[in-house]
Amino acid sequence: MSAATVSRQIAVRAAARALVDAVTERAARTPRQAAEAAYYPGHPLGSVEAIEAVIIRRRAEESAPFANAA
Repeated sequence: MSAATVSRQIAVRAAARALVDAVTERAARTPRQAAEAAYYPGHPLGSVEAIEAVIIRRRAEESAPFANAA
């Protein structure tokens, strides 16, 4: 295995860990905290409240398939 291949594998693993950490951190936020972090002036949804509503809806949709699994 070449040094370039090993370096690439290390970089890919590091990127994957960073992505998992970011997703975990984002999921740990309340919908309000996530909305406040996502908001910026001129955001297409217009307000923190609108963003929060979308986050709540998406989280409900994401967890819905598991609601019937029990």
